[in-house]
Amino acid sequence: MIKNNILKFAAIVFTAGVVLTSCEKDDDNGSDKVSKLKYNWKITHITTPKVGQPATDSSVFKACMNDDIIQFSNTGFDFKDGATVCDSTIFKYSKGSWAYKLSTDSIQLSATSPAAKYTSWKVVTLNDSILQVKYTDSTNPANKISKTISFKH
Repeated sequence: MIKNNILKFAAIVFTAGVVLTSCEKDDDNGSDKVSKLKYNWKITHITTPKVGQPATDSSVFKACMNDDIIQFSNTGFDFKDGATVCDSTIFKYSKGSWAYKLSTDSIQLSATSPAAKYTSWKVVTLNDSILQVKYTDSTNPANKISKTISFKH
């Protein structure tokens, strides 16, 4: 009888240990997201809500952006114009540091060149081949514009 109770108790303890171990929270420190960013990402599309029809998007993508990329690395980020150079009205910065903020699922960009500027891109999609972000362009504080940028690699 005592032997059966001990065996039952040991089985319960073992089962509880297995269940509790298998239910541990996945402690994702963002390394997977960070590693997915470390590519050359080609800009494929930039949109903003259409004036008067906010549920519809308007493209602000220019033909000269077809070969532009952003490169994320351990040392920072770098926007690179391709062979066809655009004016600087879309991105007023090209180089700086970056970090991935897990609590807001966003990429924090701190530009150092050509002038100091900070922006945060909310990540909409991030997988092995697509990056899509949203951010508020506040170059003119009276006329803030929400933009969605799509990239591929």
